[in-house]
Amino acid sequence: MSESISETVEATAPELVGTWTFDPFDPAGTSRQFLFTRDREEKLAVDATELRFIGRARPVVEFGEAEDIRLGLTVFLPFGPEHDPGVAYWRAALKARRALCYRDNRGRLEYVALGDGLSLVDAREGTGVGMSLVVVDYDESVA
Repeated sequence: MSESISETVEATAPELVGTWTFDPFDPAGTSRQFLFTRDREEKLAVDATELRFIGRARPVVEFGEAEDIRLGLTVFLPFGPEHDPGVAYWRAALKARRALCYRDNRGRLEYVALGDGLSLVDAREGTGVGMSLVVVDYDESVA
Protein backbone atom coordinates (compact mmCIF):
# COMPACT_ATOMS: atom_id res chain seq x y z
CA MET A 1 0.00 0.00 0.00
CA SER A 2 1.52 3.28 -1.08
CA GLU A 3 1.27 6.38 0.97
CA SER A 4 1.42 9.87 -0.49
CA ILE A 5 2.14 13.07 1.30
CA SER A 6 0.97 16.38 -0.16
CA GLU A 7 2.31 19.76 0.69
CA THR A 8 -0.17 22.43 1.63
CA VAL A 9 -0.12 25.29 -0.83
CA GLU A 10 -1.60 28.63 0.08
CA ALA A 11 -3.12 30.66 -2.70
CA THR A 12 -4.87 33.97 -2.70
CA ALA A 13 -8.24 34.44 -4.32
CA PRO A 14 -8.19 36.29 -7.62
CA GLU A 15 -8.80 40.00 -7.41
CA LEU A 16 -12.27 40.64 -8.76
CA VAL A 17 -13.18 43.64 -10.87
CA GLY A 18 -16.70 45.04 -11.05
CA THR A 19 -19.91 43.22 -10.24
CA TRP A 20 -21.17 39.75 -11.22
CA THR A 21 -24.63 38.25 -11.17
CA PHE A 22 -26.07 34.92 -12.24
CA ASP A 23 -29.19 32.80 -11.86
CA PRO A 24 -28.37 29.99 -9.37
CA PHE A 25 -30.30 27.49 -11.54
CA ASP A 26 -28.12 28.27 -14.60
CA PRO A 27 -24.82 29.88 -13.53
CA ALA A 28 -22.95 29.09 -16.74
CA GLY A 29 -25.71 30.37 -19.01
CA THR A 30 -26.58 33.54 -17.10
CA SER A 31 -23.31 34.76 -15.57
CA ARG A 32 -22.61 38.42 -16.33
CA GLN A 33 -19.80 40.74 -15.32
CA PHE A 34 -20.47 44.48 -15.14
CA LEU A 35 -17.27 46.51 -15.01
CA PHE A 36 -18.84 49.89 -14.32
CA THR A 37 -20.77 50.00 -11.07
CA ARG A 38 -21.54 53.32 -9.39
CA ASP A 39 -23.04 54.53 -6.16
CA ARG A 40 -22.93 51.21 -4.31
CA GLU A 41 -24.65 51.42 -0.95
CA GLU A 42 -25.46 48.83 1.69
CA LYS A 43 -28.35 49.41 4.10
CA LEU A 44 -28.83 47.27 7.19
CA ALA A 45 -31.83 47.17 9.49
CA VAL A 46 -33.25 44.84 12.13
CA ASP A 47 -36.85 44.27 13.07
CA ALA A 48 -37.61 46.86 15.73
CA THR A 49 -40.89 48.20 17.05
CA GLU A 50 -41.07 51.31 19.17
CA LEU A 51 -43.51 51.08 22.05
CA ARG A 52 -44.70 54.22 23.81
CA PHE A 53 -46.10 54.03 27.31
CA ILE A 54 -47.96 56.57 29.38
CA GLY A 55 -45.63 58.09 31.92
CA ARG A 56 -42.48 57.51 29.84
CA ALA A 57 -40.92 60.32 27.83
CA ARG A 58 -38.96 57.99 25.58
CA PRO A 59 -39.94 54.83 23.71
CA VAL A 60 -39.08 51.26 24.58
CA VAL A 61 -37.83 49.24 21.60
CA GLU A 62 -38.87 45.61 21.08
CA PHE A 63 -36.53 43.73 18.74
CA GLY A 64 -37.50 40.80 16.52
CA GLU A 65 -35.35 38.28 14.66
CA ALA A 66 -35.77 39.62 11.12
CA GLU A 67 -32.93 41.44 9.39
CA ASP A 68 -33.23 43.58 6.28
CA ILE A 69 -30.21 44.07 4.03
CA ARG A 70 -30.47 46.05 0.81
CA LEU A 71 -27.77 46.78 -1.72
CA GLY A 72 -28.40 49.89 -3.75
CA LEU A 73 -26.31 50.29 -6.87
CA THR A 74 -26.22 51.56 -10.41
CA VAL A 75 -24.64 49.45 -13.12
CA PHE A 76 -23.51 51.56 -16.08
CA LEU A 77 -23.69 49.96 -19.51
CA PRO A 78 -21.65 51.95 -22.04
CA PHE A 79 -22.66 51.86 -25.70
CA GLY A 80 -20.97 49.00 -27.53
CA PRO A 81 -21.57 45.34 -28.28
CA GLU A 82 -22.56 44.56 -24.65
CA HIS A 83 -25.00 47.46 -24.18
CA ASP A 84 -28.24 46.03 -25.56
CA PRO A 85 -27.65 42.50 -24.19
CA GLY A 86 -26.84 44.06 -20.79
CA VAL A 87 -30.07 46.05 -20.67
CA ALA A 88 -32.02 42.98 -21.83
CA TYR A 89 -30.34 40.89 -19.09
CA TRP A 90 -31.56 43.18 -16.30
CA ARG A 91 -35.08 43.39 -17.77
CA ALA A 92 -35.22 39.58 -18.01
CA ALA A 93 -33.83 39.17 -14.47
CA LEU A 94 -36.58 41.39 -13.09
CA LYS A 95 -39.35 39.66 -15.04
CA ALA A 96 -38.07 36.19 -14.05
CA ARG A 97 -39.06 36.94 -10.43
CA ARG A 98 -36.21 34.78 -9.08
CA ALA A 99 -33.23 35.17 -6.81
CA LEU A 100 -29.87 36.06 -8.32
CA CYS A 101 -26.42 35.45 -6.96
CA TYR A 102 -24.60 38.79 -6.56
CA ARG A 103 -20.86 39.11 -6.16
CA ASP A 104 -18.61 42.17 -6.19
CA ASN A 105 -15.03 43.30 -5.76
CA ARG A 106 -15.67 44.25 -2.12
CA GLY A 107 -16.08 40.61 -1.15
CA ARG A 108 -19.88 40.54 -1.05
CA LEU A 109 -21.49 37.25 -2.05
CA GLU A 110 -25.24 37.42 -1.55
CA TYR A 111 -28.43 35.97 -2.98
CA VAL A 112 -30.66 38.87 -3.90
CA ALA A 113 -34.01 39.75 -5.42
CA LEU A 114 -34.86 42.78 -7.52
CA GLY A 115 -37.68 43.63 -5.14
CA ASP A 116 -37.98 47.34 -5.90
CA GLY A 117 -37.65 47.10 -9.68
CA LEU A 118 -35.20 48.82 -12.01
CA SER A 119 -34.55 52.41 -12.96
CA LEU A 120 -33.16 52.81 -16.49
CA VAL A 121 -31.47 56.17 -17.03
CA ASP A 122 -30.38 57.22 -20.51
CA ALA A 123 -27.02 58.97 -20.73
CA ARG A 124 -24.94 60.22 -23.61
CA GLU A 125 -22.43 57.37 -23.13
CA GLY A 126 -24.90 54.52 -22.46
CA THR A 127 -27.51 53.47 -19.90
CA GLY A 128 -27.46 53.44 -16.11
CA VAL A 129 -29.44 50.63 -14.50
CA GLY A 130 -30.33 51.57 -10.93
CA MET A 131 -31.63 48.98 -8.49
CA SER A 132 -32.18 48.10 -4.87
CA LEU A 133 -31.26 44.46 -4.30
CA VAL A 134 -32.95 42.78 -1.34
CA VAL A 135 -30.74 40.13 0.27
CA VAL A 136 -32.88 36.99 0.55
CA ASP A 137 -32.72 33.79 2.56
CA TYR A 138 -31.54 31.25 -0.02
CA ASP A 139 -30.37 27.69 0.47
CA GLU A 140 -28.23 26.30 -2.36
CA SER A 141 -29.08 22.72 -1.43
CA VAL A 142 -32.80 23.28 -2.06
CA ALA A 143 -33.54 23.47 -5.77
